[in-house]
Amino acid sequence: MGSQFNFSGSLIAATSQELGQITSTVMHSFQDFRKAVDEAESRPAIAILDEPMMRGLAEADLEFLFGLGDVTLGLAFCNECYAVDCYLDDRIRLRATSIFPLNVRLDIWLSIVKLVAHGGNYICPEVIAAGRIAPATESVDDCGLTPRQHDVLRLVADGQSNKRIAAVLGLSIHTVKLHLHNANLRLGARNRTEAAMHYRAMCP
Repeated sequence: MGSQFNFSGSLIAATSQELGQITSTVMHSFQDFRKAVDEAESRPAIAILDEPMMRGLAEADLEFLFGLGDVTLGLAFCNECYAVDCYLDDRIRLRATSIFPLNVRLDIWLSIVKLVAHGGNYICPEVIAAGRIAPATESVDDCGLTPRQHDVLRLVADGQSNKRIAAVLGLSIHTVKLHLHNANLRLGARNRTEAAMHYRAMCP
């Protein structure tokens, strides 16, 4: 389920060919998917959603999706921070949802989908590694920020790139992105520029 841009005709054709007797179909709205499930004599074996589709689901749609116990779920993400948030969501983890990048080489995509289609579960290793950081368990200050988030924001406010911040703090770039993402959420910032402005206002 997703856009034609993310799930092109050529991608679906290649996926169908790789999966053999499993038929692949693209649905551009969740309502079409619900209707197809309700009207079909049998449910689909797999449902893969692109990130924009997953982000746009209402709570009732999520409940319907997670209630399809015999349907294998997959999330094809564009933004790693969003993928980490999904990985840390108990409902998604308990549902054994596979989480993998959308923009990968065709052969990698086909290998992942084939694994999922045959009952496997795949979660991108970078998502797992970033998800091992548990910011909720760290001490936070009056601004709701952890010490490490302060470290990252201080360097962002100094105009440093994620690569430079990672080198200075001895972290991976993925971890820096995750700290910045969580700091943005806590500060209500939409991007690193807003986060830097908030940080400068708090810590002149």
